[in-house]
Amino acid sequence: MSFVRSRPVQAVTVIILLVLGYFFLFSGSDDAFSPEELNSILQNKESNIVSLKKTELTAQGLSAPFLEPRTYKINGWETAGGTMIKNNDYIRLTSDNPRQVGNIFAKVPIQAESFEMELTFHIQSKSPNFLFGDGFAIWFIDQKSEIGDVFGAKNNFNGLGVFIDTYKNGKRGNFPFVNLMMGDGHSSYRKESDGFETRLAGCTARDLVNPRGKYSKMRLVYIKDGYLSIDFNPHGKHEEWTNCVTLTDVHLPVVKYLGLSAETGELSQSVDVIENKIFALYKEDGSFVGSVEELETMIQQQKDIDEDIKVITQDQTNESKGGRNRLFKKKSSEQRRKSLARLKMAEKRLKEREKQLRLEKYGDSESTFIKRTLSRLLTAIKYLIYLVVVVLAVWIAFIIYRVQTQKKKGKTTGLLD
Repeated sequence: MSFVRSRPVQAVTVIILLVLGYFFLFSGSDDAFSPEELNSILQNKESNIVSLKKTELTAQGLSAPFLEPRTYKINGWETAGGTMIKNNDYIRLTSDNPRQVGNIFAKVPIQAESFEMELTFHIQSKSPNFLFGDGFAIWFIDQKSEIGDVFGAKNNFNGLGVFIDTYKNGKRGNFPFVNLMMGDGHSSYRKESDGFETRLAGCTARDLVNPRGKYSKMRLVYIKDGYLSIDFNPHGKHEEWTNCVTLTDVHLPVVKYLGLSAETGELSQSVDVIENKIFALYKEDGSFVGSVEELETMIQQQKDIDEDIKVITQDQTNESKGGRNRLFKKKSSEQRRKSLARLKMAEKRLKEREKQLRLEKYGDSESTFIKRTLSRLLTAIKYLIYLVVVVLAVWIAFIIYRVQTQKKKGKTTGLLD
């Protein structure tokens, strides 16, 4: 009998591993934000976080009407290939016909180290047998691209390519598939394997082709410390996002041009760009948001400030209800001064408490997202080692027991003979 062939031991080992995996991955997650929640906070559409400032980057934006009246070109963008523009509706990179290619690139690079982008698009095919291709790409690369063989742009690029690949050339995976590749200027994307060798991360995306709604949306959030997260809203429903990938060590080129491209082969699909909105993400001091940890601090500060404002408002309401109008008027200016001072004190208090909160929550006043992830990984490895030691000890004890039992049987047989 061996450990490999022992079904009971294998079953027990699998159960223990599953239990440990569950506690490692899901314990303490109630207090954490999901990627979708965190990205919505960073978008800050309702300006709930006053200290998070957003500035629209209009040079990389797209909205109807697309054409300049005098030039009949898209202001700030260069077009190539068979790109067609229906001025009040969409920019069509490829039509639903074989062997089409088109791309557009912003003329100037993104002037932001941290930003969020929301792209509205539509991929459609009239193929009756659900066969379509080839795909749609979103680029953040160090130079504008001419027409090429990677979804309408050139290969061996430097920067990030987000490929919505709609046709399966290789043997792996389910398609359509969203594939991320971080190019270094030398590595090539291999179409025959769907870029499997150079894949950074990805997710399946069946609903992005022929969605139930009139359009789909992609939300991308990038923070300069390496945080990159991509969500999709396949059917364009209000704020119904599903996370595709969230990574913490992606560094875009310092100079990064935004581009959109598409390509069809023997099979086809139309790819329409409807709108693009992109915003730089700043802190109150004018510097770019530097990390997820800074965002957590902003959220906590905002909560305490909102609480202080609520208390002050309630105090003012109580005084006005007391009928002391003359006294209230006299105190109103003084009250406002106290309110401002109180808010400043709240912010100061929160900054001083920041390290203490991290110390209480994570056991380390200098805790960061990467440190916490690494700590969890090390904890999982430690428990896995414990598990292996226990299983080996049980296995060795079992072998010793079997050997002793066989020896006793051998002695007994000898006496009878």
